[in-house]
Amino acid sequence: MMNFATLGHLMYDDDIKIIPKEWIHGKWIYSPQMDLNKTKGQISGLKLNAKQMMDHPLENIREKILELAIFLQDNFDVNLIQLGALTTSVTSGGKWFTEQKKYRGFVNHGDSYTATTTCNATIKTLEFVKKNPTDLTLAIVGAYGVIGEAVSKILVPKFNHSILIGRRKPKLQELREKIKEDVKTTTELKTQDADVIVTATNHSTALLSSHHLKKNAIVVDVSQPPNLSYDVCQQRPDIIRVDGGFVDLPDEYDFQIPGIPKRKIFSCVAEIFMQAMENEKKNHVGAIDLTHLHRTEKWAKKYGFVINELTNYGKKISR
Repeated sequence: MMNFATLGHLMYDDDIKIIPKEWIHGKWIYSPQMDLNKTKGQISGLKLNAKQMMDHPLENIREKILELAIFLQDNFDVNLIQLGALTTSVTSGGKWFTEQKKYRGFVNHGDSYTATTTCNATIKTLEFVKKNPTDLTLAIVGAYGVIGEAVSKILVPKFNHSILIGRRKPKLQELREKIKEDVKTTTELKTQDADVIVTATNHSTALLSSHHLKKNAIVVDVSQPPNLSYDVCQQRPDIIRVDGGFVDLPDEYDFQIPGIPKRKIFSCVAEIFMQAMENEKKNHVGAIDLTHLHRTEKWAKKYGFVINELTNYGKKISR
């Protein structure tokens, strides 16, 4: 049997207020283990916010993450860790983690199922508004990241034109060669001409402002923290923002992560949950293997993790 734990961090300082007090243990947060269909799972994380995760020295942050993982291993027999939010970024997509001998279990960033749910949410949204991707321009922000690369490979061929956005020109050129499509690449945040924008960055604050968005743009936001703020959504009712990283939790599981809508679960957590139930003793780190990505789709059908409705900040999109 595999025991899993999600390993994340706070998004903002105020998030500590929604964490159950019995989960707070000094410098760490960790829940009791919950029995979940032949496995045990728990939520854990560092008491650092997203900005602190990016601003602290890299080696310092890595040691903090490893220390918590070893504690969970030694005290709760955890042998499968899911790296959540920026813990993936600061460990080189989880690859650094697998090189640490003190942790003896397996590691998964959960981004394979996140990428496929992001693509599914994008297509589902276009069906909702009755638009065909072959008529539209797509922009992917964070295009060569772990999630962005997989999303680019899957979605770009479906659209009329695509803009791939990232901070480093060589990485963008590598991605262009991998997807073998006629696309535009840029290091500038040029999304004003995009009908559909997928955001998958490790930016510690909201990235998109109103002036980045054309009228009636669709934003599928998978980033944590979100790349499009709630305030901009209120200011621009013509925009459709979609939660890219949530799926519905099957009724038989009682696994609630503080701060996210009830009966929802991050797709990255759903992936680690499914891997534990499958008893698959493998690491899934670094660039996404599309074979494994498609395997997570099959797992999701088997275990009932689906997108029943499109949401924006957890609220159903009804227009």
